[in-house]
Amino acid sequence: MTVKIDLKDKKILYELDRDSRQSNKSIARKVGLSEQVVGNRVKRLVDLGVIEYFYLKTNPSVLGYMHLKIYLRLHNITKQKEEELIQDLNNQKNIYWLSSLRGKYDFVASIYVKNIADFSRKYEEVFSKWGNYILERNVVVLERAFTYTKAYLVPKQQSEAIVYSIGEENKAKLDYVDISLLQILNKDGRKPLIEIANKLNISSDTVRYRINSLKKTNIITGFGVKIDYRKLGNQYHLIFLKLQNMNFQKHKKLEQLSQLNRNIIIFIKTIGDHDIELEVETTNSNELDQLMKTLRDHFVSEIKDYEILEVTREHRMTYYPF
Repeated sequence: MTVKIDLKDKKILYELDRDSRQSNKSIARKVGLSEQVVGNRVKRLVDLGVIEYFYLKTNPSVLGYMHLKIYLRLHNITKQKEEELIQDLNNQKNIYWLSSLRGKYDFVASIYVKNIADFSRKYEEVFSKWGNYILERNVVVLERAFTYTKAYLVPKQQSEAIVYSIGEENKAKLDYVDISLLQILNKDGRKPLIEIANKLNISSDTVRYRINSLKKTNIITGFGVKIDYRKLGNQYHLIFLKLQNMNFQKHKKLEQLSQLNRNIIIFIKTIGDHDIELEVETTNSNELDQLMKTLRDHFVSEIKDYEILEVTREHRMTYYPF
């Protein structure tokens, strides 16, 4: 069911999308409300299901992982079996994002792996028993990726870029406290320092220091809010671009254009069947049409082909699936 929210709510959502660990007082200054009203509005958005949870963002490369996406086209599968598949995948470690799609593919699963051999092993472990239902699969490797703040929420707002996945795999050294912090903040990104400290039996100052250290080493790249786009009546699409005649400057231009577009929330340079993948949230079909027109106008001879898939249901999204 679609929920009606006003511009103040959208401004709060935007600020939480930028940094969900910032205080209500900080958000209040930016949106022109009192600290108490901001707290009440955040609680209401949670109660309405617009806000699902608050999370942290990590860079898998720094943690020593490659990031791959697996697209699956299914056949001969009943609704019951499909739900069993979803449940099975939801129980797996290493899967960061799992969603149902409308279009050429029926599912997408994002997975963190240490190397190709690790991927092959995990794919067999996870998908071998579902082989009879998989008609086609497409695997792409994320070479570099950025998330963008959801500027479409606020008129005249410009997107900000946040590192999503970039760099060579370099296993960071994490101790028990670091790992515990990542696990706690993974689905409770606004949890107060004192509560984290009590849970880990350490001081609040130590918690603050550890979080700052994880940010400085680019393990934590930010804190966000999981918004149910369907509650706002919005649509979520994936755009695959197959390119030709590209060079470094053209790739940078496409990256910059993506950040300037208010509806693009993730930009991914891939290795695989397509070259670029864009994740897009729109408030109406005209925004998607206008985006495609803009891309074709700026890259007339470079876009060889494209494909659009609709995300119909998100089953899992976690930046630290361990």
